[in-house]
Amino acid sequence: MRALVLVIALAMGVVAEGQGYWGVGDLFALGGPREVALGGFLSAFPGFPEVLHANPAILGFADAISLGSSYSRLFGILNFYSIEAAGAGWGLGVYSLGSGPLTEDLAYTVHGVVLAVGLPLGEYLGVGAMWKGFFQSEPGEAFGWALDPALAIRAGGVMVGMVLEDPVSVPVEYDGHREPWPGGVRGGVAVFGDPGEITLTAVANVHYGSTSRLDYAGGLEIRTDRWCLRLGYGSLGFSFGASIGSGGYKVHWGIRVHPRLPVTLTAGASWEPWR
Repeated sequence: MRALVLVIALAMGVVAEGQGYWGVGDLFALGGPREVALGGFLSAFPGFPEVLHANPAILGFADAISLGSSYSRLFGILNFYSIEAAGAGWGLGVYSLGSGPLTEDLAYTVHGVVLAVGLPLGEYLGVGAMWKGFFQSEPGEAFGWALDPALAIRAGGVMVGMVLEDPVSVPVEYDGHREPWPGGVRGGVAVFGDPGEITLTAVANVHYGSTSRLDYAGGLEIRTDRWCLRLGYGSLGFSFGASIGSGGYKVHWGIRVHPRLPVTLTAGASWEPWR
């Protein structure tokens, strides 16, 4: 991941390390448009199929297959792609982050894979885990993996979730050095309300990494059958976004305004047949 810090520093003249983004495991926390618009760090929001990496324990409550994909433009120089699928008790995600060629000799490209499982323990409790594989293809090749256990509790209009990050892991082996997974814990709560034809969801999330500060985020979603509006705020900045569609098909977009770095733009689509 040192290569990524160098890429950003050379291309933008800023150092992004410590801004809540960069570390071996942070590829899996970038998120798509719904997560970005709600502030990030989600661990208790049942947005499928994103829950496979947000909190796999929620997969135990799924009752149908969902599909999703997204594209994000980060800092004006990085491209992030995701393709995800989830069903009752399982999830699969593939991710890619790259800069493209910055000079004749400098480019940065990494890929990630998440395999997730979730199991309901009764009506209110879910447990799960996700395996994260990290692959760097340039500059140089590297590989490592980590395993995250997760917990989710739902009761009435409230859901609480927690994910323990990287308690079991194999460090990423770069040429000349190895980088451990940072480790950490994140948790959150989501509160749902249904006043008439509109569904309101408020989320609050915190994340503590063993190598970084405490991060926080909160957001509000206003949803109908055809459209959705989202607002978020946290340590990564102010964010907003929307969705529109019909039945289970939706398109989404989100924007994050970081206090020091260029705007993050993200868009995607999903299919959730029960929505």
